[in-house]
Amino acid sequence: MLGRHDREIGELLRFAARMVPAEVQSEDVLDHLDHEEWELVLELLGEFGGNTWQTPRYWALLAEAAVQMEADEAWFQWRCVESIQGLLRVELVLSRDAEPLQARGERPTWDLTGNDRRVAALWIESKPVLGPGERATARLRPFVPPAWVHLFKGDVIALEGSSPGTARIIEKVPPSRP
Repeated sequence: MLGRHDREIGELLRFAARMVPAEVQSEDVLDHLDHEEWELVLELLGEFGGNTWQTPRYWALLAEAAVQMEADEAWFQWRCVESIQGLLRVELVLSRDAEPLQARGERPTWDLTGNDRRVAALWIESKPVLGPGERATARLRPFVPPAWVHLFKGDVIALEGSSPGTARIIEKVPPSRP
């Protein structure tokens, strides 16, 4: 017999699974839900492609499920904000004289062309630390999103501070609509 806690985790994950459009839904998710494999379901729901159907509620459900499972909810919270603000992905290259840059928790200043300096949180996708001269795909979460609307795919912005570098915008998706 399941404990109340497990049942609530299952309900959160089922609510989120119902929000996934049929064209991207996976039978694997439903099968794992039936077998109460919560960690695997959470992982699968967090990896679905597309950015336009994923609402803040969807990501909030996954974040809450992660909290209840005592897992790291940071990725789901990040995606929740992205669904509100939009997605901004870049190909980031650090200068050879840069200090190593942590994959999460950094809030560096960016020159958005023409000496327009703005702050954006950073999430490096593929490694825990980006070293001098290295390249990685990263996500940016601007503190003031309207200041970034003039940027388009292909534009290059400069990372400032102790870890200088450049970032070419490779993907920009507007916020999802409820």
